[in-house]
Amino acid sequence: MKHVKFLAVVMLGGLILAGCKKENKDDHEEELITTVKVTLTPVAGGTSQTFSWSDPDGIGGNQPTIQQITLAPSIVYNCSLQFLDESKSPAKDITPEIVAEGNEHQVYYEPASGILTVNNLNVDAGGLPLGTTSRWTTGAAATGTLKITLKHKPGIKAAGDLVTKGETDIEVTFPVRIQ
Repeated sequence: MKHVKFLAVVMLGGLILAGCKKENKDDHEEELITTVKVTLTPVAGGTSQTFSWSDPDGIGGNQPTIQQITLAPSIVYNCSLQFLDESKSPAKDITPEIVAEGNEHQVYYEPASGILTVNNLNVDAGGLPLGTTSRWTTGAAATGTLKITLKHKPGIKAAGDLVTKGETDIEVTFPVRIQ
């Protein structure tokens, strides 16, 4: 009889603990992003250029392959980003998911001072910046860097949001030359 009571207490305790388990309100399944492609097209017309940052084995393995972004001075470019998981065959384009979940994502651009400006970011359904497309204006001849950060921000995305809020899905730095 003692065993039956003990077993009942253990089972009841397990049910209570299972009932108290916190639910994960963020159903975001983290995607592996191995490649970021930046496509730039001169607004006044001309040939598009695509530059990539690629780390096919993910963080902690081999160093990523990074193409230098080389642009002409004093030119306005339309920019579009593409986020890929190339660890799969065929590669998976994650960009449509990011756009569909735009209210939970934001792309940040941090160019070295004076090298270029980034504006006209596309927006999510709520009118807040998303940034998978943008407009870049180059400055005078110079060299520097451009950091691009994709943040996942469920429930915390707001106007004037800072890059420090949310989880970083990927952060890459491109060398940039304006010549």
